[in-house]
Amino acid sequence: MSTSIASKIVLITGANQGIGFAIAKSLSSKPDYHVLMGSRDAQRGIDAAKKLQEQGLHVEPITIDVTSDESIAKATQQVMNQFGRLDVLINNAGVSLKEDGISGLELRKVYQDTFAVNTFGAALTTESFIPLLKSSPTPRIVFMSTVLSSLTNEQRYPAYLPLYRSSKSALNMLMMHYASTYKDAGWKINASCPGYCATNLNAFAGMDTPDNGALNAVRLATLGEDGETGTFSNKEGVVAW
Repeated sequence: MSTSIASKIVLITGANQGIGFAIAKSLSSKPDYHVLMGSRDAQRGIDAAKKLQEQGLHVEPITIDVTSDESIAKATQQVMNQFGRLDVLINNAGVSLKEDGISGLELRKVYQDTFAVNTFGAALTTESFIPLLKSSPTPRIVFMSTVLSSLTNEQRYPAYLPLYRSSKSALNMLMMHYASTYKDAGWKINASCPGYCATNLNAFAGMDTPDNGALNAVRLATLGEDGETGTFSNKEGVVAW
């Protein structure tokens, strides 16, 4: 599938399923958007991309494990060699691991594994792709967060998923750091909550669809010059946090 040099080049981590797949489908349906569907497992990425390619959408798979510096570096070099820039980065890869009934070294490992993907993975992926984003005339970064990360909303969900929530609260602060750093350069960097969607992350217990969960992320990825930056929102509006 040919890609115009004028196309917006988008990388979505964790795009082989769930919210990431829905974002990829929506963005690649827009004129002049070419989506790189990031996946930790190469074959799953190929299979997911094929589903959208068969619909005539401009997507291709790219292998990226956000917990591996080597994998991130390899993906960055691939994008550099193929396109010379990146226009949109969507840090979507995330995990929500079992938190109940564990302690000691097992609890420490769950903390490490959760933050390794949800926080450190997003930070290191962003750092690696910043030089390519600088080559874009309209850089956009979206961090996929959750209302559960909100300090304002803590009273609504007491003692619920503290590991997952704290990793996403830290992610929000990372978003603010990058938004502040690149505000004067015109970058649009925001966090988005997809809502409680039925995905593999929650064993498909969510009440909304991935397509609805993708709406706000797609909006933030395609913001114009007058768009917001340094915000946390969902499809209803700004989320207090």
